[in-house]
Amino acid sequence: MSALALKIDYVSQESEREFHLPVSVFKKPSNSKEYAKLEKILDELVDEVRSNEKHPLAIVMQIIGENLEQYDNEHFPAIGSHISDVELVSYLMKSHHLRQADLAEIFGGQANVSKFLNGERPLSKHQIVGLKNKFKIKADFFLK
Repeated sequence: MSALALKIDYVSQESEREFHLPVSVFKKPSNSKEYAKLEKILDELVDEVRSNEKHPLAIVMQIIGENLEQYDNEHFPAIGSHISDVELVSYLMKSHHLRQADLAEIFGGQANVSKFLNGERPLSKHQIVGLKNKFKIKADFFLK
């Protein structure tokens, strides 16, 4: 007796394209080989489903996409995700050739800039907005 694998079978009435997807497509990838296989399937689903949220394969496409995104987030963290606020502000100051006195207005005084850079004080919402505006960056860099 042969074992039958569970599959999702779908034939598009418009394109006559056939999909025979093993249920394992719902499994999160655990390595780059599985990732590549799921990515290929996702590309095919995107071509078929497009932006039709009511398409029978839309939920399959969504789950595969979310699993790939989770794999990416776990294995390839966003650039700068491990940089502290102090390191970021220090880098911005250095790259813009600024001194502590140049940020005094944002921090409410040069002493507060010094306390922040020494790790004695966290950034306030007001300071984050000030740094965002001064350096033309997203506040997201400070919100982890």
